[in-house]
Amino acid sequence: MSARDFHSLFYTDCGPGQGTRGTEGFQIQAMSAGTGQEDAALVQRAALYEVPPDWLRERRPVAEFPPSLVHLHDGRYVTARGVYADTEQDRVGNHFTHALVTDDPASYGGLRPAQLWQAPWWAERPVEGTECSPVPAEPEPGPHTAAELRDWVLARDDGHDWLTAVHTALDQVREPDARRVVFVGRHPDEVLRWIAAGTLLLPQERALRIGFRVYATDPRLSRQHVLALHPDWAGELDDDDFVVFHLGDRRRGAIEPSAAARHWVGRFLDGDPAAVVEELELAHRFARQRGAERADAGDRLAAGVLASGEPVPDQQAAMELAGWLAGTRAPEQAVDRVREAVLALPPERTVLARLAETAHDARVRVALLRAELAEAAAGEPAATSHLAAHRWSAEELSDATGLAEETAADTAPEHLDGVLRTAGRFGLEPRPTRFAQAAKDFIAWWAQHPQAPVDPRAWPCRAELIALLREELGSRLAEDSGALADAIREHWWRLLAPTVADPFLPLDRLVAQSAVAAGGEPRQQVIDALRDRTRAADRRGHADAVWEALFAHTPPTVAEVRSVLGAMSATMVSEALAERIFPVLESAPASADQLDVLRMLVHHLGSEHEGLRSMWEDDSALRAWLANFQRAARAPGAGVGELKEIADEVLTARGPEIVAALLSIPPPTAASAAVAGGARVQELLVRELPAVWADEQRPAADRTGAVALAFLTAWSDKATEGARVAFDKALEAWAKRRTSAEYRKVSKLLRGVDADSARAWHDWLKELFDAKPKSTAARLAERWRTRWSQRKG
Repeated sequence: MSARDFHSLFYTDCGPGQGTRGTEGFQIQAMSAGTGQEDAALVQRAALYEVPPDWLRERRPVAEFPPSLVHLHDGRYVTARGVYADTEQDRVGNHFTHALVTDDPASYGGLRPAQLWQAPWWAERPVEGTECSPVPAEPEPGPHTAAELRDWVLARDDGHDWLTAVHTALDQVREPDARRVVFVGRHPDEVLRWIAAGTLLLPQERALRIGFRVYATDPRLSRQHVLALHPDWAGELDDDDFVVFHLGDRRRGAIEPSAAARHWVGRFLDGDPAAVVEELELAHRFARQRGAERADAGDRLAAGVLASGEPVPDQQAAMELAGWLAGTRAPEQAVDRVREAVLALPPERTVLARLAETAHDARVRVALLRAELAEAAAGEPAATSHLAAHRWSAEELSDATGLAEETAADTAPEHLDGVLRTAGRFGLEPRPTRFAQAAKDFIAWWAQHPQAPVDPRAWPCRAELIALLREELGSRLAEDSGALADAIREHWWRLLAPTVADPFLPLDRLVAQSAVAAGGEPRQQVIDALRDRTRAADRRGHADAVWEALFAHTPPTVAEVRSVLGAMSATMVSEALAERIFPVLESAPASADQLDVLRMLVHHLGSEHEGLRSMWEDDSALRAWLANFQRAARAPGAGVGELKEIADEVLTARGPEIVAALLSIPPPTAASAAVAGGARVQELLVRELPAVWADEQRPAADRTGAVALAFLTAWSDKATEGARVAFDKALEAWAKRRTSAEYRKVSKLLRGVDADSARAWHDWLKELFDAKPKSTAARLAERWRTRWSQRKG
């Protein structure tokens, strides 16, 4: 016996010693070798012939009792044929069932269980002994082949509609909350033909799991999904529980045909039924490969292409297949064949776009490009859907680019934008010289329609066309009465801002003024552009032209003035330009930028700008003081005087520079300069140094140096009392939030320049963290006494 052969079991009413139990009564009469008790139990539980009680009581003739066929799946597959066996020799009510059991669906070959009806090998009588022969795998079927069933259905006037309904009902019968299917008819052959035909149009895997019983005596007691009832036993059936097919008077329950039924039934009846069965199995295989239980339209269409060589019928089918190609896990050879079939239609742009989402096929890409260029040239909106990356070969790229250039050359001006964006979407770079007249016509049209929804950001030849636009607008601006200038201020300036280069050109001046007025990134962009070009400018009046282009209508910030003037030599700044800048400085608060601008314009400062001149003089004195203590760091002994008579606003404006300069020299020299600078410098450091050591973005050397400078300044007996007290408090707050490692960094810095300072730092820390800390005043007094004793010593 092959592992795929069916186990075979006989069940009937046995005499003494005739059955497997050895006693008389209904039981398994015989089993094939290897059949287990679980198989026997399953058969007895759900697959035996059912004798109608009423007919039994009426003692109807044996010939009136119809034979049965039962199928079920419950871990194992069981198919059983039963007959009524009441004869003169047998007791009333006797019946015989021959059951097949397997756990391998391949045992059925390509058959559906209903096709085993009337197979010649079914047994109807017991055998001698208790062992019977198994039934070979892939058994010989009955007469109901696919071709015979097709012809039988076609012979019925309503065969197509009935098969559609039967197939739909059988396909849905295992769904949650689905209605069971009932056939009411006198002839089991007719019932089983419908079941066989309906299940032939299901994948065999699903068909084998649909249980049926032909006949059942009571549908409430049967566990199968599909039942046949004799009209004498049917009674009333609830349409909410059953889909009922009355074979006698051709009535059937209402059911909406499924998409699968609409697809397969017509093909089965009009074509080669065996080929259609192969197709649906292939479609089911495609579905399972992508993890789906049921084939969808794409699976079915792909199976038709591959199994039958069918052409793709229409654009809807092509779109279904494009979706199938995107999600299938079919072999690459199958994928290529289906794609070829779609391309042969030929497909519409929407289908090609769906194909291109995943396909890396140059044919798809070129076909989509051609379709999209044609639509764009006709004025259709340019496509924006995702387009998978594609690497063109050199030949493909040349051909595709040529196609884009040819299309552009023949496109109306108002539609060229879409053609260019389409070319860019495909990674092409058409050359405007290849469609020069179309480009010129487009620019002329665009200049007349500034509000047109044109999007140059996606043009691959954007720079060349923007250059043409600049030329066109510049030419028109020279003759325009004002409408074009308004259009530039409203529409064009943002596009043209990155191209601003010449402050003498009316177009650039107008664009720059609009960008500066708008603020933000465009403002900074044009300021930077004109500033950078100023460095190499040698044209007379260039500085005034730049100012006019940037700030004629929108005042600058002081920082912007400093940035622009920084690119100009002193000789480039005219008296008139200086007079336009001074009001900006006078209206702004003091800042380092303001002081730097004053240094650039000092030769233009007259008596009428007394306030600005005074600030410049204070700044000059401050800068001289900075130079002195930096010189003292290089040549010890150089004098560093006290800062006096300098305005607070100037001192504050230069505060960061003063701190940076002090931190750039050794701490003792810096502390001496700070002390020599007097109370105002020390007050400045009290404000600035804590901000330095608290800024984690500053270099570690700056933060450590700021602490060291604060400590040495506070330690000096020449520092003001206010500075000593303020630094002591600030350093105490710093020390209580820091680690020993940071203390050691300050100690190492001080030790490198002065041992006494390092020792004083160590003593200060020890005193700060003493068990009985002293007040700030007490610590200062102690420090002064220590300092005095050191000096006497």
